Amino acid sequence: MIMKKLMIVALMAAAASTAFAGDSPTLKSILKTKSYDEAKALISSSLGSLASDAEKAAAYNKLYQLAMEKVNKEQGAMNENTAAEQFKTGKHVDVDSLGFYNAVYNAMNAALECEKYDQMPNEKGKVKPKFHDANSTALYAQRGNLINGGIYFSEREDNANTYKFFAKYVDTYSEPLFAQEAAKAPDANLGQIAYYASLYAYQNKDIQGCKKYADIAKKDEKYAEQANNLRLAAVQETLKTRADSVNYVNELEADLEKDPDNEVLFGTLVNMYTNMDMNDKLNALFDKKLQIDPNNFVVWAVRGQNAMMEQKLDDAVEYFKKALNVQPENAQILTYLGACQLDRGSNAENRAAGKTGRVPKEAMDQIRPLYEEALGYLEKAKQLDPNKEKANWGYPYYRCCYQLYGAEDPRTTEAEKFSH
Repeated sequence: MIMKKLMIVALMAAAASTAFAGDSPTLKSILKTKSYDEAKALISSSLGSLASDAEKAAAYNKLYQLAMEKVNKEQGAMNENTAAEQFKTGKHVDVDSLGFYNAVYNAMNAALECEKYDQMPNEKGKVKPKFHDANSTALYAQRGNLINGGIYFSEREDNANTYKFFAKYVDTYSEPLFAQEAAKAPDANLGQIAYYASLYAYQNKDIQGCKKYADIAKKDEKYAEQANNLRLAAVQETLKTRADSVNYVNELEADLEKDPDNEVLFGTLVNMYTNMDMNDKLNALFDKKLQIDPNNFVVWAVRGQNAMMEQKLDDAVEYFKKALNVQPENAQILTYLGACQLDRGSNAENRAAGKTGRVPKEAMDQIRPLYEEALGYLEKAKQLDPNKEKANWGYPYYRCCYQLYGAEDPRTTEAEKFSH
């Protein structure tokens, strides 16, 4: 009986020691730190020594508080300068802008780690977060400074940090820590910053990041087209083998099936089919497109180019004229059309000359209108694109003048200036 009582007393003592145990030595050391760097180093080296998830949450909360001390200090200096300017006192306090933005970023990371452990169930299986409410309210107000930080680094051409800050702004919107705050009002900046994050991801060769943030930006109609273009460009850079390209084509086909009016997807799929010589699929795609859009510019322009390369000039002219009906001031189509009519005329001359090498006047009278029509297209291309930035109309323009007026004519001499 005495032994039983002793065992009960021992068990009660053990339970009491567990219930009233204080912080572990490791946590005590972390909580005594005075600087962010010191606390971070200690947490990194001894996280596994902490006694529980609650202690890990407390450790990261300490790290968060140390980062926020820097944030609050620099924000106080900014506020002093704003007041000094407003009241014309002439006082100015130095602000550590770099330190401020890095502290905001560090505070975000520390608070998110704190939240992860703070939401873990305790020994009784209950979730009783200790730091959630205070951290959520204080830190959500700082999210905008992630945008400011991104701008700060972009002005200094630091693409890596610009990307890091814009990406963190987007990522934190969907964090559970901020769910309650985010639900109060839509984030008007999310689409724009997601697009910039995708852009800087692309510049930093982070293709997966580019795709991730572009997909978020696409939900904002203001940035949907730009984001989609960027995403497609990023994916195409990853294509190393034909198998990669086939998989990408399958992805494009599925996306276009869901969004048949998306001209960017359509154009990208056209390019992929063309580059991979998938002519049957290309023509099937065109036929399907023309059923719903008989005047689709891309269809007629690409069919014209393909026919021109195959020297099917009659077909090429027909297709280019249909494309020109849609975009009558497209210098590239005007140039292609002029070049095709020029070649049709030249081929007709060769046939008419035969073995004699001389073209009968009657035949030339029928051929000449082809050159005149070609020159009309090329002169319009010249007018629309005088510096040949979009279309290289110079050489066919000179050839037309030569065929119509001869080598010595001033019009031909003038046209020769543009032939190079």
